[in-house]
Amino acid sequence: MSDLPIFAVVLLLVVALVAYNSIIIAAENERVALFLLGRFEAFKGPGLIFKTNLHKIARLAIGDVGVVTSAEYITFDGIDIPVGMADSFRVGDSVRIDSFGDAGPIVSRSNIRAQHLCPKCGHKF
Repeated sequence: MSDLPIFAVVLLLVVALVAYNSIIIAAENERVALFLLGRFEAFKGPGLIFKTNLHKIARLAIGDVGVVTSAEYITFDGIDIPVGMADSFRVGDSVRIDSFGDAGPIVSRSNIRAQHLCPKCGHKF
């Protein structure tokens, strides 16, 4: 009988750890792209987002710069994101996220190169 409280405490700790790792908070100017087993599922945010361990996430913020890779996808930080407006751009164009709509990010041409990094500290700008 003395093992029951220890088992309950361990089970409660495991449940708390899984719940803690399942919560994501997206800021007002960003969205989260959810991928389930490698396939794009949906854009979520802003606010509180729940995910499972099977989900992979990619955070997109206003001002992020990406490259058009095909008529349907734009690559941000090495992750292909489906965007409906990508067919109006040429492959290889640099685009920047202006805002977010119901179907995902709204992008426009950018004169900033993709992956432009600060030489001192390495942050993107």
